[in-house]
Amino acid sequence: MSVSGKTVIVTGAARNMGFHTAAALARRGARVSLWGRDAEGLAAAAASIGGDAMPIALDIADAGQIGEAMEKVAGHFGGIDGIVNNAGVAYPNTVENLDLDQLNEQIRINFLAPILTCRAVIPYLRARGGGRIVNVSSATVHRDGAFSFLSIYGATKAGLERFADELRHEVQKDDIGVTTFIPGDTATGFGQGWDEAVAGAAYTEWLERGPYWNGMMEVEAVGEQIAHCFDLPDKAAFEFVMMRPVGRHPKVMEGG
Repeated sequence: MSVSGKTVIVTGAARNMGFHTAAALARRGARVSLWGRDAEGLAAAAASIGGDAMPIALDIADAGQIGEAMEKVAGHFGGIDGIVNNAGVAYPNTVENLDLDQLNEQIRINFLAPILTCRAVIPYLRARGGGRIVNVSSATVHRDGAFSFLSIYGATKAGLERFADELRHEVQKDDIGVTTFIPGDTATGFGQGWDEAVAGAAYTEWLERGPYWNGMMEVEAVGEQIAHCFDLPDKAAFEFVMMRPVGRHPKVMEGG
């Protein structure tokens, strides 16, 4: 399957992994719609990609707004061929001290939002004779010691993976492929805006636990590989992809 001429939605596309995924898809000739909450960031990202990249600002955990956005994309491009559910948020804290607003936001963005977008996009993909859904998870689900105090973030991503397993069986008869893409440590600015005291405590606990650390991947490389999920021929799809950095960071591995 060539993604050239196909229409793909990317959530959380204003910056970082989502932006580079959308850019990599556009380089392949895809028509992309960039979704997220930051209207200015999305507009700048779409302008950077160029062509007819279509930014849409919305609450991606609101079923009504998702439905309206899907209609807008399909109306503009003539249909929808795929979606990358990339948007995600993380707030570290101990379970005892979880902030309820942060708890709810992680559940809404990391788990509820991709469920709602998958639910909404299936009829559009079926109308095209098939398509692809890529859900971006996290290595925190698979690597003990990836970082500390991310119980809710990890749990929402684990739930997303289980959801994808069921979804895959439901839609395969419609030639819709479902991929769980799991990036390891990536240079995205992950952790910016965290409470400094909580982040510091999490870092200390992580070092005491015995950190799992193999360095950091460039975000452009990760975006390229997410886009690669759309390069496979018809009737084939990656089901589960884990991408990890190679190498060691001596200071961290020594606990320094």
